[in-house]
Amino acid sequence: MLTSVQHDTFDRQGFVYLRGAFSATAAAAMEDRLWVLLAEQQNVRRDSPETWPAVFATGLQSLKADPVFKPIGGSVTVRALDDILGDGTWQQPQHWGQCLASFPPRSGDPDPLAKAIWHTDFPFGSPDDRLAGAVVFGFLSEVSGLSGGTAVLEGSHRVVQHYVAAQPRETLASMKRVRKALLGSHPCLAELAAITGPNWLEQYLGRDFEIDGMTVRVGELTGAPGDLVIGHPWLLHAPAPNRTSRPRLMSVKRILATEAASAH
Repeated sequence: MLTSVQHDTFDRQGFVYLRGAFSATAAAAMEDRLWVLLAEQQNVRRDSPETWPAVFATGLQSLKADPVFKPIGGSVTVRALDDILGDGTWQQPQHWGQCLASFPPRSGDPDPLAKAIWHTDFPFGSPDDRLAGAVVFGFLSEVSGLSGGTAVLEGSHRVVQHYVAAQPRETLASMKRVRKALLGSHPCLAELAAITGPNWLEQYLGRDFEIDGMTVRVGELTGAPGDLVIGHPWLLHAPAPNRTSRPRLMSVKRILATEAASAH
């Protein structure tokens, strides 16, 4: 069950941390399983950076249904989702093993993350006063600052709600079109959407922007093995470059509401 402080954090920031939602031992087993698959399929070796993929690991789909990832959806996660979406109003997923693995860019290679690609994982056509679901990020390994943890625009869910509420419902069907229009609807959003360069996150991290009386801040998701983040469906976030020498190993799962849950 979330505390009142956690509820307030979710309402204000658009996401909330659940520290130690599953055990570090379980996280280590998930990490080991991911490395085994990479070794089997791509000859990627944990202790040999020269064998690591160029930025993103692909071919991880077979991990989705692996039972080693079930602890991500344990009792802490379930109770938190019940609190946010409502008990019995969300769909229990069939699997939790959708992995995100990113690596430091290779020397001399172009960096595909040298631009901030702000987006949501949910469409914009649901009622603006209801939650269509939530996004659950899990930490399989230590994810420290500037190590590729997802960039988030804290408080942006409120900006999206404000924008969507002012649009005719029939214009909200196309996620791509609405996202482009949203990011062009205010000078601050346009500036954030135009961020480029290898150090864009370092340059903008912690900066506040005022948008229609609402404050948003550029942040990043960091955590220890076993931590979780539950995000609002309309939280704007972006893949972040990894500026360390370690891989960033996380999981992500989109949770769908079975009936519209009241927004906070």
